[in-house]
Amino acid sequence: MTAPRIGFVGTDTAVGKTTLVCVLLEQAQAMGIHAVPYKPAQSHAADEQRSDVVRLREAAGLSSQCDGWIGTLEYDLPLAPGLAEDPTPFLLPGSRGEVWPCPPLSRCVDALAAIMGTQAPALLFVELAGGLWVPMPGGSWQPQWIRALVDHVVVVGRAGLGTINHTLSTIDWLQQLGLPPRGFFLSETAPPDPSNIYNPAVIAAATGVPHLGTLAHGECTIDLLSPLLRAIS
Repeated sequence: MTAPRIGFVGTDTAVGKTTLVCVLLEQAQAMGIHAVPYKPAQSHAADEQRSDVVRLREAAGLSSQCDGWIGTLEYDLPLAPGLAEDPTPFLLPGSRGEVWPCPPLSRCVDALAAIMGTQAPALLFVELAGGLWVPMPGGSWQPQWIRALVDHVVVVGRAGLGTINHTLSTIDWLQQLGLPPRGFFLSETAPPDPSNIYNPAVIAAATGVPHLGTLAHGECTIDLLSPLLRAIS
């Protein structure tokens, strides 16, 4: 049986997506489940101490020798990966469509297939870049990458004021694109405010998409992996 490839897409950048995936990797380890991370493209400041790939690798309990296959494309500019590679295609009118051929995406598809073959994971977590509409390498946009790389989509939003709009917008777009999400997580990137009480239920009622859990500010003490496994089963 082929392991499910679960893609995590944020409602924005800095919503706690990497932290959430790291928690899920750690919980999988604790349950004896062989879960492997994959980060198709990352861009960051050149002097950043620990990149997303390093954080994911450490959370999965893998050695530093694995960094080369956990992440395929890397750019030393804190921009969307496509802009870090070449902003020119995105400045053309009407450019928000699928691009074929797309060599950077094809390279990631091949890398992911190699991971599935050599690592034989029970779960593969694909951490995507920022929000849904992110410019990606090869003059492409992230929905094309989601379609090519993952079986299931999960949305990650920032808990707090404003998340209803951002999360509904992301879910609505995914559904319009034929990529309906299996669920959504929220992440408390700051101490909780009163809106955190109502937001999950409001989003779930408005979309019919289940709330899989909220990553609390500080140390995680709840099981977030089991709801995810139920959602993709």
